[in-house]
Amino acid sequence: MAKDNVPFHSVIFPSCLIGSGDNYTLVNHLSATEYLNYEDSKFSKSRGIGVFGDQAKETDIPADVWRFYLLYIRPESHDSVFNWDDMFLKVNSELLNNLGNFINRVLSFTKKTFAGVLPKFQLSEEDKKFIATVSCEVKKYTQSLEGLK
Repeated sequence: MAKDNVPFHSVIFPSCLIGSGDNYTLVNHLSATEYLNYEDSKFSKSRGIGVFGDQAKETDIPADVWRFYLLYIRPESHDSVFNWDDMFLKVNSELLNNLGNFINRVLSFTKKTFAGVLPKFQLSEEDKKFIATVSCEVKKYTQSLEGLK
């Protein structure tokens, strides 16, 4: 939710629910961001400015690519802009080039060092502890994110 919706969703709407006397569940946490603008103007469904779910689907751009770019430009601390040219630049440079380069290096290293086959190995107690710590942190992180729904 964008910053302009916070007063309504945090004060006005809950007040209406409480005032109704019914037993509605009240929101106890809001997640808001700065504005995400479209090219040189605000997103506006009524004026047809922007890209919305049905239009995004029609582009045949994979959902994971959309997720990557929207998370990359997420307006956390300042307004940001959705821009088609920037999207393709970020996808090509950050996602495809960097990820592709990383994967290529791993595969080349594996081929050169292990003849393309990873040897069997034993995890030390320190390795197991590290993996357990990382797994626990990922679980906490995921629970925190899901708590924002």
